[in-house]
Amino acid sequence: MAKNSDDRGGKDKPIERSTSGRQKLMEAALELAATTRSLASLGLREVARHAGLNPNTFYRHFKDFDDLGVAMLDELGSELRAGLREARMRPAKKGFKLSDFSNPAEGLAQAQALARESVGLVLDFVMDHREAYTVGIRELHGTSAVMRRAMQGLLDGIAVDMTEDLLGVLMLPAVSHEELLAVARVIVRQMVFFSMDYLEQPSRHAEIKREAERFILLLFWGAIAARAPDLLSQAKLKFPTI
Repeated sequence: MAKNSDDRGGKDKPIERSTSGRQKLMEAALELAATTRSLASLGLREVARHAGLNPNTFYRHFKDFDDLGVAMLDELGSELRAGLREARMRPAKKGFKLSDFSNPAEGLAQAQALARESVGLVLDFVMDHREAYTVGIRELHGTSAVMRRAMQGLLDGIAVDMTEDLLGVLMLPAVSHEELLAVARVIVRQMVFFSMDYLEQPSRHAEIKREAERFILLLFWGAIAARAPDLLSQAKLKFPTI
């Protein structure tokens, strides 16, 4: 979704870049809700005016503001999920599988690189879509039950993607589907907090990336060790320090 930052702060300045009325409305709602407001607090006429459209245009594209919000999440969520899946596929395309511990040092290095790449992609996405991310996280605990379900659905979808990729392509060893899905959900939830810190604390960007990477590796190696204690001890893996 395109962003529209008006440094002059004019809230009623019409959006000019999009040609689609539907896209204009989503961009206008996003900009108006990105400060301290929720989507539910916006008025139809206010959004239409900000988008430079007739208020009647709204109902040609959306049933209500919940419908608009879900459309925004679908657009951004699809982009994020596709990017994450591509990041996880790159090591597999090179022949790497997490089940291959014939060279423990190389396996750990590649797993760490995979975690680093995924973390970097998420945090870069958040920076590039600051307004949308802020609104989405706010709606996760907002007044709209529809938006809360949509946000939870997006987070669950990301966790399911991660589980399928690790089990089906990278072949994470000794961990069941249910256990891995539980781990993935914890990771996705925690990345919400890492991402908010990343937005609000630019001086700590490098530190936050390392913390997120280490958190992911701790969970995955812990899940493996819990099911197969001998796997890690025999490989004599040494966990990376921050």
